[in-house]
Amino acid sequence: MDSEILDELFLKERHLYVKLTEFENISIQLGEAVDRRDEVSVQMLLNMREEPASQLQEIDQYLRARLFELPEEDAIRGRELLEGAPPQDPEEARLCAQVSQNQRLLQRCMELDRRISTRVDGSRSFYAKYR
Repeated sequence: MDSEILDELFLKERHLYVKLTEFENISIQLGEAVDRRDEVSVQMLLNMREEPASQLQEIDQYLRARLFELPEEDAIRGRELLEGAPPQDPEEARLCAQVSQNQRLLQRCMELDRRISTRVDGSRSFYAKYR
């Protein structure tokens, strides 16, 4: 795969990391507000979380669309890399490391969101309904 494409994918994955970090930070604050039973802060933080969540979705859509623009072989390899495949050469290592870091951060965000949702809604939580 061309190094320009790898660089472009890396930069988008890096941007994804920044937005995931922002989402995680707001989620941590949200969890603290839920623990304090501060309804005003909870609502404010839920609203604040919408923007990075929307931006995460936009970045993901961009990456998917960009893969469709690539030659078939590059698109297949790009998808593999973005799904966590190990690098096949040194040029792919930086992208693979970023994807791995993003996957770990996404897992933390999902676990945090699950805990918050369960504390707020109990058995009516999204996570309790759709196990």
